[in-house]
Amino acid sequence: TYNGAHMGDADIVSSWNNEAKSVDINAIIKQTNGRNSIIKGSIFPLSESLDFNFHADKANIGFMRPYMEAFTSEVSGYASGDARLWGTFKLIDMTGRLFAEDLKVKIDYTNTYYTTTDSVIINPGSIEFTDVILKDSYGNTASLSGSVTHTFFKQPHFKFDITKAKNFLCYDITPDISPDWYGKIFGNGAAFVKGEPGLIEINVNMATAPKSTFTFVLSDSEAAGEYPFIEFRDRNQKPKPIAPDTILQRGTPELAELLQARIAKQAESNPSVFRINLQADINPNAQMILVMDPIGGDRIKAYGNGNLRLEYTSSDDEFKMFGSYILDRGSYNFTLQDIIIKDFTINPESSITFTGDPLAATLDIEAIYSVNANLSDLDESFLQDRELNRTNVPVHALMKVSGDMRQPDIAFDIEFPTLTHDTYRKVMSIISTEEMMSRQILYLLALNRFYTPEYMGTTTKGNELVSVASSTISSQLSSMLGQLSDNWTIAPNFRSSRGDFSDMEVDVALTSQLLNNRLLFNGNFGYRDNTYNSNSFIGDFDIEYLLNRSGSIRLKAYNRYNDQNYYVRTALTTQGVGVVFKRDFDNIFSFLRPIRSANAETTKSEAIVDSTTIETDSIVAPSDSIIVFK
Repeated sequence: TYNGAHMGDADIVSSWNNEAKSVDINAIIKQTNGRNSIIKGSIFPLSESLDFNFHADKANIGFMRPYMEAFTSEVSGYASGDARLWGTFKLIDMTGRLFAEDLKVKIDYTNTYYTTTDSVIINPGSIEFTDVILKDSYGNTASLSGSVTHTFFKQPHFKFDITKAKNFLCYDITPDISPDWYGKIFGNGAAFVKGEPGLIEINVNMATAPKSTFTFVLSDSEAAGEYPFIEFRDRNQKPKPIAPDTILQRGTPELAELLQARIAKQAESNPSVFRINLQADINPNAQMILVMDPIGGDRIKAYGNGNLRLEYTSSDDEFKMFGSYILDRGSYNFTLQDIIIKDFTINPESSITFTGDPLAATLDIEAIYSVNANLSDLDESFLQDRELNRTNVPVHALMKVSGDMRQPDIAFDIEFPTLTHDTYRKVMSIISTEEMMSRQILYLLALNRFYTPEYMGTTTKGNELVSVASSTISSQLSSMLGQLSDNWTIAPNFRSSRGDFSDMEVDVALTSQLLNNRLLFNGNFGYRDNTYNSNSFIGDFDIEYLLNRSGSIRLKAYNRYNDQNYYVRTALTTQGVGVVFKRDFDNIFSFLRPIRSANAETTKSEAIVDSTTIETDSIVAPSDSIIVFK
């Protein structure tokens, strides 16, 4: 063995060379893989020196681990080639050229494994390699150049440059390793690692690649340890006496074991310090998950854009984040006492701003829960409103989360996307107080219906028990089905206000990101048994395809069921297709510049080009081209 690595079984022939005053050695190492490595050389006892030549044929390369133990605990692979080892018993050096085959190294802190097959040049005081093709565990590649310098194999220093990384696995931490932040991050860019035993510096400048996901748990957690302070033994079994000569014979080995244990404990008490500086260009390829309540299930899943700088020092376990994360899309899984479980859709342009402590981030998030509710539950007078084709209208329950992440301010509001201004003012005159707004939101989330104020004196209240049962079943099914697949979000919904189920509505909401998150699908399919609607089938969906990776150019198509359409009463559905273009800019002049020179702008523009809207029943709206500035 050498440096703890098993090299094989050796057949050694040695003889005394009286002329050179040396012990000449000729050895053949029979390796477990069936190959043989040859060692020839001499030991000079008088000068306390040695000189050996090695011819390796797929020899175990694990002997390099002690020189790289500052950042790795696993090194495996094979080495072939010729090398020379010479020097004194205390000061040894090496030279040669080896071909490393299936070299595999684990980066302990990121829990990632990398493999390569290439040449390694060994010079006195250094081990070097240039433009080595590095592969992660998924076969993605990057270019690696670096060196390990040493002084007679002592005081090692290392420097590794990873460039040309494409979809490269950079981080692979599981909840068992780090329960507070974990995930699997793929990146495009470069990373630079340098240091020595005791201090490792990692600088990364990368953009997120597809299939990346990072989870950050916000709630405090405590870990319970196991303390075996009680030990059971058979009271009838007497301990065997130890002979005095046995104690003397075992004295030296036990002392050596004790000394080794103390050395190992001292080494563990002084681990290498990691300093990580990560400059990350976050894009919609990566999913960020913020877990507010791991037990209850409250969490935010989002895709977005942002430039984040992460700093971490392992000596004080301090983790800092700086920058803003602008949400492009996402969902907020809202739970209340395991009874109300609803998925809110996060509005674009919501943001999370980090200023150091990740737990002190500033939230500015607006989320929507869409539901169909009957206005007659608020007031019977809506049944006679001539402006309403039907009283069962789409309702958006808004949740606005702002302020410090640890104690956010939560406010609620209601939107009606299909109501006229006059009808909207009439509704808001009923929901005129903050208490009434909170009560209406609670009813919409729990029962999928409005709360009827006592002073309205209505006589058309539905069966609330049926509403509670249908809403509870929907929530529990949504929670169970949501765990079936990471690619699809499935949310079934059952709604009924009457005890005889004559107004039963059943629908399933489907959401997915396919083809490396470039194909976005949102759909709502189901059946409604309602006398107010001639069309019982529900078939709403949105399909978006990102024509470029940044998502600034998208192809979009949709189908909508006309719940309320005043100007076209004969059309049951509306379809549309178009191209969406987004550009960041500071002013109109920078917007007009070529795209390649406007990458660093800050304000958002949105254009819909050549969009065509087609309604069924042969009613066609003209093509239109518009630009909307936000």
